[in-house]
Formats: sequence, C-alpha cells, structure tokens
Amino acid sequence: MTYQHTELSTGNFFEGDVIKASGPFPKKAALTPPAKKRCTPAIAGVLAGFYTSHVKNLAVLGELELQETKDQARIDTLKDNNVHLKAIAQDYASDVLLQDWKRRLPADTKRAFSFLGFALKSGAQVINFRLGHEEAEAALSAKKGPTDYLSALLKSLGIVDLVFVLEFASSDSGENHPLHLHGIARIPAALAIQAIRKLLAPEPDLAASPPTRGYRQRWSNKAIAVTELHTPGAWVSYSGKEFDFTAHSLQSNPGYASRSANKAGRDLYEAMRVWLRSEPS
Repeated sequence: MTYQHTELSTGNFFEGDVIKASGPFPKKAALTPPAKKRCTPAIAGVLAGFYTSHVKNLAVLGELELQETKDQARIDTLKDNNVHLKAIAQDYASDVLLQDWKRRLPADTKRAFSFLGFALKSGAQVINFRLGHEEAEAALSAKKGPTDYLSALLKSLGIVDLVFVLEFASSDSGENHPLHLHGIARIPAALAIQAIRKLLAPEPDLAASPPTRGYRQRWSNKAIAVTELHTPGAWVSYSGKEFDFTAHSLQSNPGYASRSANKAGRDLYEAMRVWLRSEPS
C-alpha cells in the first residue's frame, strides 16, 4: 500500500486550535490558556500603588481644572501620565487572578488590602508595639486568642480603627518577650505614647509586689513607636514577613483588622479591579 502525504495549508488551522499529532493524521485540540497566578500580598502592593497614583493624579487634575488660569501643559502631562500608568497596570495585571473578595480572594491578599486601604485614610499611622512579659503571656493564654485580647486592650485606650499582625521575634534573649505587633492605626490625638506603654509594655519593676518584668528598651528598639506611613506596600511586606511562622507558633491567625480597616481594604480592591478591567481612556 502506498501512503500519500498531503501538505497542510493555513486553511487547515482554526483560531484558538492547535494541531495535535497522533499517528499520520493530525488532530485538532483546544488551546488551553495559561493559568493566571494568584494575587499575592507583594502583587497587591504593586497594583494598589498603580491605582492610588492614578487617583492622586485625578485629584490634582480636578484642582487644576478649577483654576481660573489653567496650566494646560501640566494638565495634559498628568492626563498622559494616567493613560500610560493604566496601560502599565493592565499589562502587569493581565496574568493575575483578581477573584471575588467575599468568596474566593485568599486571606493573605485580603489582609494586604486591608493594610493598603486603611493606609489611605486620614490620620492613619504606622504602629510598632512591643509587649511586656505579663501582657504577652496574658494575650497568649486568652480564651478568644491573642489578637482579640490585644485589640480589646487597644480599644480601651480609644484605638478602635486599626489593622495589625502579631509576630514572634527570632531572638535567643530572654530579657524581653518575643511577641509584638506591627500595623496601622488611627491614634486619638489626646492619647499619649506613655499611656500606651503603661498598658502594653510597662518598664520593668522587679521591686514591685508582685515583680513586673515588663519590657526593657534597648537603644532604638522602643517599646511603643508611632510614625508616619510613607511606603504602604513595603510596610505590608515587612509586617507579614513572619506571618506563617507566627501562625504555626500560635496555632491561630495572627492577623487582625477592625471593620473599618476591612471595609477600606475591600473598597480599594473593588475600585482597583473595576479600573483595571475598564477600557483604556
């Protein structure tokens, strides 16, 4: 028997199909698109950065448009920047899975957006709170878990709006307790740093009855630090650097977000997702 080979032409191919060889007769098979990668906290920081830059540009444009004497050159530059910014953001997000917030978005991504969204709120500041031995042990033995225990303590001071992550410090020193927290909070203007320290990380007083081991400050390692927030994405990464280790140590979730912080995160995520999916302007 003589086998006659027939050349394939472009007419034998259909868009979206791929030729799959099986014996002498090629067959068509569906072309599977590459799987999208999940939105990690690091990716969340980048995408949120693109979107917040876009929003800031819009705010400046709004102010410029209201001026009697318009700076048209600056207006045009900002508009061009926003077009370019959106194109870069959409290209970056093209292979990222941006899932539904409520049902499918991973917990670590929600936590990242709670940080990022709350960071945009007026009065939000970076917090680094160490814990005295007594307060840390009380938190660890609390029935509802350490995050609920510490958030309740902070609420008693008027710190209601906040998001934080607990962390165990990797240190062999037994002088201070390894449990501490990093986060973002709105600190009431009338609340003194010393009042926070007295509650969470009091100075050691071994002569007291009973003795207080508290928290001993060393050099720049302050017990209570409240500072301005400049790089939200970097702060998200830093705050969560020991998340898995701490979660394993606690056997519970070391993250906490107030309702206001969670809402801020969801609002940011959903607005950003709409922006990324909209047509180029």
